[in-house]
Amino acid sequence: MLMPLERLRSILELLFREGVLVGERDGCPRRTHPQLPGVANVEVRRAMASLRSRGLVRQTAAWRHLYWYLTDAGVAHLRQYLRLPPDVVPRSLQRVPRPAAPRPEPRRAAAPAGAGTPRARPVAGDRLYRRKDEAQGHVEAAAVTAGQGLCQPPPQPGPAAGTNQCPGVHSWMGGTRAPLPVGFGTRTSP
Repeated sequence: MLMPLERLRSILELLFREGVLVGERDGCPRRTHPQLPGVANVEVRRAMASLRSRGLVRQTAAWRHLYWYLTDAGVAHLRQYLRLPPDVVPRSLQRVPRPAAPRPEPRRAAAPAGAGTPRARPVAGDRLYRRKDEAQGHVEAAAVTAGQGLCQPPPQPGPAAGTNQCPGVHSWMGGTRAPLPVGFGTRTSP
């Protein structure tokens, strides 16, 4: 695609400065690129396609956006094309100085007054819940009697007297059925 050299140079300068360039997948030739005033989005895509075919950038697509990342060969080529010194590197390749790790604060022995009330704990601690009954081998329900702990399912209603409750049919499905007529459901071979 033919474009003025000023636009191509501004595209390549932005790519080298950031190390990454973003473009929207949009076929409308009039839309301008949000980071480059006066440069159409189509021109950015075509310039990146040219660099991609030469292996100078790597392209990634996500939804309606394209991302181009400079490769090492691309950094060397743009440094020569833009006549930049070797100590200038793209922002994506610069190391960010990390702040010194903060020291962990020592634990305090007691909370200051007015910091809130401590959590309520059972009288006997966790032992009531965790202790096993030797005779039956199951978890003791002492915590349940104290108003804490396990939830039990509601009792299941049995069939009422005088109803024909079919096994496997739940009461919410209208579990009572009338007896089937004689010969119903039997099939004779043709």
